Amino acid sequence: MTTSDKTKLISPEGEQMDIPPEGALGLLALGAVGLKIWRQARKDVGEPSHWQEHKEPKTEKTKND
Repeated sequence: MTTSDKTKLISPEGEQMDIPPEGALGLLALGAVGLKIWRQARKDVGEPSHWQEHKEPKTEKTKND
């Protein structure tokens, strides 16, 4: 993703805001947009996705008689 493709947050004063990879409560208040920006910030610094890290393959269980 290039810089021009990224969503940017602009403060009321007109300055671009940095998104901390550890997150911020204000991002959560923005809803889906804030989560998207936060996830991208984590990805940019090399943080792994917790969703993919804990995803386990589904296995079928068989009933032993």
